[in-house]
Amino acid sequence: MRLFEILTLILATGSFVALKTHQKRKVFLYLLFTTSLCSILQYYFEGIRWQFIPVTYSLPLMYVFHKVNSQSLTPLKSSFLIFMLVSGFILSSTIPVFQLPNPGGPHKIGTHTFHWVDSLRYEHFTHEDTADFREIIIQTWFPVKSIQELEPEPYLDFIEIRGSTMAAAAGLPSFLPGYLNYIKSNSFKSAVCIEKNMPVLIFSHGITGSRHLHQALFEFFASRGYVVFAPDHSYDANITIFPNKKIADYRSEITGHPDSVNIRRAQMETRTFDISFIINQINKINTGKINSPLERRLDLNSIAVGGHSYGGATATNAAYNDARVKACFNLDGWISPLPEKVIKDGIKVPFLFIGRPSWENSDYPDNYKRLKTLFDNSQKPKYQLILQKTKHLDYTDIPLYSPIVKYVIDVGDIPASKSTFILNNLVYEFLEKELIKSKDNNFDTVLSEKLISTF
Repeated sequence: MRLFEILTLILATGSFVALKTHQKRKVFLYLLFTTSLCSILQYYFEGIRWQFIPVTYSLPLMYVFHKVNSQSLTPLKSSFLIFMLVSGFILSSTIPVFQLPNPGGPHKIGTHTFHWVDSLRYEHFTHEDTADFREIIIQTWFPVKSIQELEPEPYLDFIEIRGSTMAAAAGLPSFLPGYLNYIKSNSFKSAVCIEKNMPVLIFSHGITGSRHLHQALFEFFASRGYVVFAPDHSYDANITIFPNKKIADYRSEITGHPDSVNIRRAQMETRTFDISFIINQINKINTGKINSPLERRLDLNSIAVGGHSYGGATATNAAYNDARVKACFNLDGWISPLPEKVIKDGIKVPFLFIGRPSWENSDYPDNYKRLKTLFDNSQKPKYQLILQKTKHLDYTDIPLYSPIVKYVIDVGDIPASKSTFILNNLVYEFLEKELIKSKDNNFDTVLSEKLISTF
């Protein structure tokens, strides 16, 4: 809970006790006035989120009860006020205004968002519009010199638009994600990039995902000297919002379709071309053809791709098809939609897969069988790992949202801080070893974590 929430709750509880026990009610009125003042300060400095509304509404209700009956508070009224105070406390504590983990690296973090149109590709999802070219949003995170006098960027942009679509994707009420508007990232716009050639990481999100759902990983890498590029794959993402607030909605719902794998394979081509297009644009950034704080800062011989779920398959396919990719990692990736040629030929660059213990209870129970074939055909170095006690969404930021989220969606029993720490360090040390070729990497040390095992 935040500072003014704690103060307001304590004062509101004191007001209730005074209302219940003091006959003349002067103490109650003084406390209620102080609580109301604190609530006003909370509104201006922190904002009032829906979790805390029961406490806020209890204040005028206490005053009404005082005016209606100044002598006593009935058991029913007392019980209702207690319910409001307790429910406000529980909701605010279990669905907190969370903080992203401290990135921990030596650098502060800058961020910049690009809006690019690929005029060589028609949009896969809008066949009805023959003049519609592929259009994507890409956000980048990078190490910077200083963040003096800059304000951190919000965790999510356009929350008033994103909130309802996020809730729909998770099967939750539309108002629930609104409080994410109060979450701040550890990244800053308009910051000056450090002056050195930096390795590049391109990350692909899963179906119904977005670039925002992996920011703990991105900030971890940027604080350690990497430049991260993460697209919203338009129409595969939960929602893509362009600078003019034009929207690319989610058009990839084919759950239960008998030919879903083949449909996803067709979409895979669009996503893979997104990755190659981004690499083309990165080349233009580095040479100054695209205005950016990253001009002449990128090491184009050290490009890695990674992804989660369908994004893991996208990254794997990109590593197979684009020779500019020098390493690949896959977080609980869906292997089924990969083309048969990729499975048969294998991956020729350093490859890391880490995922949940089993896919047997999913819609694609043979996922790990195909993964085994892919790994058997891939060149070394290759690492096929399991992170125990995890489920599919443990490979995103979502477990950080609330300690009770595991009771609602596909999150495992491993604490969010633990899974985030393990995954961030594992991927980082893998790239330090296999992409950067650093002799000081700690990859073997990370592999000794007891929750990590091999297939």
